[in-house]
Amino acid sequence: MAVTIKDIAQRAAVSTTTVSRILNGRKSGLPIREETRQNVLSIAAELGYKPNIMARALRGSRSSLIGVLAQNITSLFHSQILRGLNDVAVKRAYRVFLGHVQQQVEVAVDYGSMFEQYHADGILIVGELAGDEEALEMLLHQHRYVVGISDRISRRTFPGVYADSVVGTRLAMDHLWSLGHRNILYVADPRLQDARLRAEVYEHYMGAHDAGENIRVIHTSRSFQASYETGMDIFANLAALNHPTAISAATDAIAIGLLEAAYQSRISVPDQISIVGFDDIDIAPFTIPPLTTVRQSGFEMGQAAATLLLDMIEQHLDSATIEDVVLAPSLVVRQSSAAV
Repeated sequence: MAVTIKDIAQRAAVSTTTVSRILNGRKSGLPIREETRQNVLSIAAELGYKPNIMARALRGSRSSLIGVLAQNITSLFHSQILRGLNDVAVKRAYRVFLGHVQQQVEVAVDYGSMFEQYHADGILIVGELAGDEEALEMLLHQHRYVVGISDRISRRTFPGVYADSVVGTRLAMDHLWSLGHRNILYVADPRLQDARLRAEVYEHYMGAHDAGENIRVIHTSRSFQASYETGMDIFANLAALNHPTAISAATDAIAIGLLEAAYQSRISVPDQISIVGFDDIDIAPFTIPPLTTVRQSGFEMGQAAATLLLDMIEQHLDSATIEDVVLAPSLVVRQSSAAV
């Protein structure tokens, strides 16, 4: 087996990012001690490390392999994306390598090195990778063609495919407002930049509609369990929250956790409170009651991203010239929302 930068990092007890910077002579915002540099170089020589020159040389030809870095493979929305991108890849005679990175840039860099060794033609990043921007730049240095999918709000250093969170949030708020709701609570995961944007749009909407005194944003994780626990707290303290008549959630996972908490708290949805989600994941029509939500099709998003990446590869398109693909969301009205 070829020696990788991860092998060297483990032996030297430093990060893979540090090893890559040293071996590639890349400058760092944080100074690297000369002792560390010499130790890494010594271990690399001892292990017989050789840069994957072959992979770089083969970039002019294609391997028909695509690397996918998935932030969260347990996310039902991300699973829609994975199905969509795989659908396009298979139809165009490509195969997919999947790496689960859980928002860890260091792990993403490790997978990036592995994808390079296997001569992957390009990389799709599903979800937001929070962390060392310099490490992300290293990933872009390894691979000429990179496209991001979901959990984005604007253009980054590489093109992306995502839904318009501003339009989607306004659709949800317009729906609730048209039903007579004026006391609306918002629940979001602050770790996600698109969820933060959706919460900001909610706050602006309420203020612009003279309901600023009712602005309340509650933070939770987008997992079902965390959202359920947050919901139990909400429904146990409705009086303290001035009895909201509706809740808009930044994701369907949050909304579904709230639905379960409402059931356990004997709060009738939508008779006592309306709940609206965002995503339209596969189980949204099968909750009790079926969930009203903003639809941003993960499957279509995955298809669009894979199509964009493969076009870039096959037509040798420069990432800097590629515009983001921003999909228009739509509102799906089901039985979890009703008039006051």
